[in-house]
Amino acid sequence: MIADDDSTRLDRRIHVNVLYDLYAPLLTKRQRDVYEMRYFSDLSLAEIAESLGVTRQAVHILVNRTAERLLALERALGFAAQLECLENRIKELEAEKAEKKAEKMETSCSRP
Repeated sequence: MIADDDSTRLDRRIHVNVLYDLYAPLLTKRQRDVYEMRYFSDLSLAEIAESLGVTRQAVHILVNRTAERLLALERALGFAAQLECLENRIKELEAEKAEKKAEKMETSCSRP
């Protein structure tokens, strides 16, 4: 059960990081700074709080609100879902192309 919980948390974090890549310009500078310190620099809440001169609780709230803001932006705009759909379609087309190339090679090699 712990493994499922860890897996779920990891999947959520990866998803929110993808959303951050897409929507970071729509966040405030403070939100971007705190999010980057927490997830990209891997600082603890206490370390961030100390560097900003605020409480650990304030940092915790801001990190959570930022993640929720990113999720809300995705619900409203859907860019990550569109991007995933396009990436899947590109993979499908590449697979079709490789398959056709392999068929062409078989045809040209089997001629007397």
